Amino acid sequence: MRPLHWALWWVLGGALLFALIVYACLRPSSGMSSWLPQLDKLQHAGAFFVLSFWCLALVERRAYLRVTLVMIAVGAGIEVAQGLMALGRSAEWLDLLADVVGILLALAVSLVQRESWFAKVETWTQPT
Repeated sequence: MRPLHWALWWVLGGALLFALIVYACLRPSSGMSSWLPQLDKLQHAGAFFVLSFWCLALVERRAYLRVTLVMIAVGAGIEVAQGLMALGRSAEWLDLLADVVGILLALAVSLVQRESWFAKVETWTQPT
């Protein structure tokens, strides 16, 4: 993990974000996205972009591959869980593809940056 002044808060925020995304993916279906099927894929890509971007900011570059693989495993696990549940959800491999797109976009943005965005935020908020 990166040496961050507010590391505990960043980790707790990531855990909360993770819990919210898993809950949103596994709660009973509301049928809201049936009128616009692409909205579901955008939600998956967006959620996994945000979660991956957050987690990648916590770790050193040498751990990026591991974080990326864990995020893909989380997306796959959610799809398997949706397939096993009887709550109006179904396993869709296109959802996993959307997750992977979000994850890879977060990886690309993180690789372009020279330092963690958490470190940048901490630098901006430190008194001078």
